[in-house]
Amino acid sequence: MTEIHTQVLSAFCDGEIIDPDLLAAALADPQGRAVLTDFARLRAAVAPSGPLPASLGEMRRSSRPRLGAWTMVAAAAAMVLLMVAAASLLPRALFTKSTDPVPPSPSRVVRYEPGVDWHAEGAR
Repeated sequence: MTEIHTQVLSAFCDGEIIDPDLLAAALADPQGRAVLTDFARLRAAVAPSGPLPASLGEMRRSSRPRLGAWTMVAAAAAMVLLMVAAASLLPRALFTKSTDPVPPSPSRVVRYEPGVDWHAEGAR
C-alpha cells in the first residue's frame, strides 16, 4: 500500500472530494481496506456518545454574535451623537464666515532689524 492510498482514504473519510479512480485503486488493495476500517474505528472512538454538555454545546455555536436591527439603530445613533459632540468641540471660526471686508487690526507689531535679528543671504 502506498502513502497516496492512505491520503485518498483519509480525505474520503473527511468528506473531501476525491478522484473516484484513486479511491477504487485504494480499495482494491487489501491494506487499503484495512486502513479504511481503521479510520472508521478511529472515528467511532472519538465520536460523542450522547448529547454534548452545555459548556461544549456553547463552543459549537458561532462565536460571532448576531446583531439585531435595534442594535444597529443604537450603534448608528451613538455614532451621530459622537460626531455632534466632536463638532461642538471645534472652534466656531471653522463654521462661520467673517462678513467684514477689512482684516482685524494687529494686537502687536513685531519688527526685525537688518543685521541684528537677521542677515541677508550671503552677507554673513
